[in-house]
Amino acid sequence: MSSSNGKEDIVVPTVREVQQIFAEILSHGDDITWDLLSHSQSAILKSKIAEFQDHPNLRSSIHLPIYSKFFNRIWDQRKYTNGQSLSSLFFVMIVDDVTDAKLAEQKDTSGNYCSNLRCCMVYVTQHDFFENWDSFVTSVRLRAGIMVTPYRGVYKLIDGQVELKSYLLPEPISSRLLPMGLDRCITPESLKESSINPSKRHERFYFDLNAFTIPFMHLEKYCSVDWMLYSLLLLREGQTSAVEGEMSTSLVVFTHAVTNSRLAFEMRNEKAYRRILGNHVKKHFDKIAEESERIEGRVNLIRSANEVPPRYELDKLFSSKRKRIQEPSEASNSPLDLTTIRVKGEAINLEDYGSALKEHIISSESFENLIICMSEHLEPEMFMIIVKLTQHFMEIIREGLWHLLKYHIPTETVLYQIILDVIENHPELNFKEVEERSSDVLKRVRLNFVLANPNSNPDFLTKCPKCCNFFDKFVNKFA
Repeated sequence: MSSSNGKEDIVVPTVREVQQIFAEILSHGDDITWDLLSHSQSAILKSKIAEFQDHPNLRSSIHLPIYSKFFNRIWDQRKYTNGQSLSSLFFVMIVDDVTDAKLAEQKDTSGNYCSNLRCCMVYVTQHDFFENWDSFVTSVRLRAGIMVTPYRGVYKLIDGQVELKSYLLPEPISSRLLPMGLDRCITPESLKESSINPSKRHERFYFDLNAFTIPFMHLEKYCSVDWMLYSLLLLREGQTSAVEGEMSTSLVVFTHAVTNSRLAFEMRNEKAYRRILGNHVKKHFDKIAEESERIEGRVNLIRSANEVPPRYELDKLFSSKRKRIQEPSEASNSPLDLTTIRVKGEAINLEDYGSALKEHIISSESFENLIICMSEHLEPEMFMIIVKLTQHFMEIIREGLWHLLKYHIPTETVLYQIILDVIENHPELNFKEVEERSSDVLKRVRLNFVLANPNSNPDFLTKCPKCCNFFDKFVNKFA
């Protein structure tokens, strides 16, 4: 079907087609896939939420409390997961001009087993918090119509097709009206507008008071996630959207990584947005699933955040502690051959440090940025001791940690944590000092991961009265 925005007709996918795209990106077989954020990584969640907000310079005071509550309601659930945050993204679609639920799935978007699918999961929107699925579908504050969404908010493919459920949403009573009328929806028109002018979008807000709708303000808005969703949902294979820099930051919504310039470059360069993003996410979850198979029974798949910053921030990190050895080269979006690295004229072969380094890399971009920055800012001996410490961690320490934490620990994350520890505790970057204290470095880095354990001590668990699972009886200790 098509929808017109006054300039040209655009092909608009159906509700089922849109949810199919999201399911192919976000699902992994029958497993629930969770995003893990440790107690110290709240900034990553805030950056995800910020993708759905206004431009910071144009943000009004009426929006801040809403998005602050959105963050707090998610972050407060850490008390049930040992102080760490586990969340999973899903989308709801509202069709407001049909009454048949099955027809709604085919409507134009303008108008088995899961490891704990039936457990006590909470549901959070930008407006509300619900303690179970039934409360969500009966009390969620959305515009009237038919809501089409994955069952219990979990994307699952059955014979390659997304499993969807439809629910009738009545007209909300006055006490359930959205605050300040902020029922901001992403529509084909807003997506099309974002493709024309990805940095700006005009929108009028309304203040609803006693059934009188009064124009409240007229703002120029920016929402980069609109532009990213336009590329995923409306662009056909072979079409090109705006520059990759516009997409890089907003990809944190799907990838759980703070920087995605390489991925955005590939998506735009090959003009295959859905396929490349889907393959990227699937590769990540495949690695997690491979390790999960070594455990008896079924487990949830947990994806830890990649917080390795972009090149310019890494340069600042090194330069803040020591005078730069040489000017860093420009970051490249193309894959580099990192087999042999030259550090101040000395050739260092990474193949000499075992296969575990390469096997457990998730983000090649982050790993390359770390290695290149190290080569530009460190002496050869310092470079080698850091790589050697990373090798030891990946070969010896990581296996035991995985059985404790139950989530994949990639090479680039370990390397980054070792670099941070060395810079903080050995700011002179004396390689002999670091070599002598190498066991202390490894202990501190290991402790950093242990503290990010979402699994409570079995001795502290109690049976949930509502489902078959257990929870920490001392949940308030993280409140």
